[in-house]
Amino acid sequence: MFTLNKSILLVLFLLPFSVFSQQTADNQAGTSAFISDSLFAYIHSGPGKQYRIVGTINAGKSITYIKQDDESGYAQIKYDDDKTAWLPKEYVSFTPSLANQLEQLKTDYANHSDIVAKLQQQRDSLSAELSIAINERQLAQEQLEQTQHTYTLLKERLDTTQSSIWQQPMVLGSLILIIGLIFGLLLPIIIPSRKNKDRWM
Repeated sequence: MFTLNKSILLVLFLLPFSVFSQQTADNQAGTSAFISDSLFAYIHSGPGKQYRIVGTINAGKSITYIKQDDESGYAQIKYDDDKTAWLPKEYVSFTPSLANQLEQLKTDYANHSDIVAKLQQQRDSLSAELSIAINERQLAQEQLEQTQHTYTLLKERLDTTQSSIWQQPMVLGSLILIIGLIFGLLLPIIIPSRKNKDRWM
């Protein structure tokens, strides 16, 4: 009696796990899968070793998981687009094999290396352009300072020249002479007109 009760309890305990396993397998039906990391696996025409071997399938090959037979522990797969076969379910993995992961990592590394190389080229190009721009800015600043210095010198010379012109004796003498000539020309015109007026009176 105790043995019977123990067997019933064991069945009741394992039943949820069996149902959960069946539901998980059903949910994964039709999803992409891979052959696990064995060298190769024999594939059969039915769910069990008693069925005819229809070939082998290499490790890492991409397949489509169809369904699972819980009694035999075999899974039905689809490979090479339209072929179906059975093999032990432990050979089916829903994550890429190490070989596929390694190839993907190599591809990703090559792509990232190309991206890094392009970014380094862009960085070098931008650094060269920045260096040229800095040199041009420095040259323009030097030219501006030189122009400002030349302007200051010319302004000082102009101011000195203008003040020295009026201080030169010849310039002052010429100015006095011109004023005297103008006055000399205007004076006879003014004086005779006054004399003529006195005579008629």
